[in-house]
Amino acid sequence: MKPEMSEFSYGFAFTNELITSPGGHVIAAPEFPSLQKEGKPGGGYDVKIPFGSPLFLQFKLSHYLERTNCKEYGLMGGAYYRWHLHALRHSAQHDLLLELESRGNEIYYVVPAFHQTAELNAHYLSKQIVERSVRFRPSDIGVLPDDDEHYVVFNSLPLAYRCSDDPSLIKAQLMGDLLGATQDRRVPRDLNEAGIHQIGQTIVDALRESRTRRSLVGHKSVNPDEVARAIDDQPTLRTLAFVSRTVLDSELLIVRREPRVKRISRKRG
Repeated sequence: MKPEMSEFSYGFAFTNELITSPGGHVIAAPEFPSLQKEGKPGGGYDVKIPFGSPLFLQFKLSHYLERTNCKEYGLMGGAYYRWHLHALRHSAQHDLLLELESRGNEIYYVVPAFHQTAELNAHYLSKQIVERSVRFRPSDIGVLPDDDEHYVVFNSLPLAYRCSDDPSLIKAQLMGDLLGATQDRRVPRDLNEAGIHQIGQTIVDALRESRTRRSLVGHKSVNPDEVARAIDDQPTLRTLAFVSRTVLDSELLIVRREPRVKRISRKRG
């Protein structure tokens, strides 16, 4: 069954829940009306953020397959979800995300473990969009073997498969533990002008490196020099967010590492 929702609807619901939930760790995000209304610090990209860690999210949609004659029904042991990667002959997105991740950035494909609009609405109202979403690192999916169509299938985690000619076992994780489980591996960056230039430069470098490996018409339309010029002209988080959407087709959030609270045990007298 095809997904009933759009990537925009799912991405908006996911991001809105992530940035408004208590202890969400997100300190800067796209401008959502609910954040402006509530006056939450860091609600948009206009404010000055002293430090944090960039988090890139690329949203995909899930198809639901439940018939016994579906190609991977036997492999998955029953009904399963499937989401598609962009074929490299049409888009260099996966190459770019792999390259950017290799440069120390935190990046995930984010996919719903549901496909119906009614489920989206129910999970949104009960604040379970994040909990019922799955994440895949580009490096876990690996380098695509050719320019043909490829997709990922999953049902029970953490096992999933990248399907090409032969299925390749990969790792999938729930999104619910994203911020808390990985925060110890995050290194906060200064988000002054120099820090923004540094993040932007990793995107430009990834774009240049990917272009040297592949001659794709669609990819050539993104000029690394123009991207670098845009960041130089306006070195702001808003510019980085725009570049992330246009070059990577990904949402950029800024997250923080929460200090751990030490418990002090008192001896009884």
